[in-house]
Amino acid sequence: MTQLGENPWILILLSLLEILFILIPILLSSWLSKTTIKHELHQIGLEINFSNTKIKLVKILLGIPIGIALLILSIFILYISRDIVVAVVFSEEFVNEGTENAISNQLVNPNLLQTIIFVIIQFLIIGPCEESFFRGFIIRKLNGKIRLVYAIIFSSLMFTLYHIPPFLVPISTIVNYFAYYFTIGITLSLVFRYSNYSLLPCSVAHSVFNFMILLV
Repeated sequence: MTQLGENPWILILLSLLEILFILIPILLSSWLSKTTIKHELHQIGLEINFSNTKIKLVKILLGIPIGIALLILSIFILYISRDIVVAVVFSEEFVNEGTENAISNQLVNPNLLQTIIFVIIQFLIIGPCEESFFRGFIIRKLNGKIRLVYAIIFSSLMFTLYHIPPFLVPISTIVNYFAYYFTIGITLSLVFRYSNYSLLPCSVAHSVFNFMILLV
């Protein structure tokens, strides 16, 4: 298994780089479209004003149970797809190979400071930044150009390949975890769509999901 967290500070630094998921697309889109950065942030679903605070609070609180439900759903999907379907269609050895070659972003023997920093990053950077790109940017930019269902599928596919990149992991790892990540992507996309394209619920759900994975 590729363990990114053997040096916790390196994983923390890599996690901080996820802010590029917001910066690069927004700056490029603003430049190409001749619009303001504030306009682009609003378009992808980042609610940056201080109006309707009660509604925003409801959206944030809604993300918590969604994140918990997403964890339960993903564990179920992983069990069905990897431990049953893949094991039967291929073999137990194929499953073991894919699992052993997965990329892990768990911290290894972190101290208290590293743990606190990493948890804060999960909530303030990783969840919001990944949702801003995979849900906000991709879906909103494609919506209107192609059918929404195709935009959601494409967004979820890109989200999946980001977490199991074909150039870094073998085909066995991709087969093992494809349904797992794709289901997460689809679920978060639906949360984004049915919260009126607000990033708050799916960002909180994503962050809660990541936090609970750290505890498992």
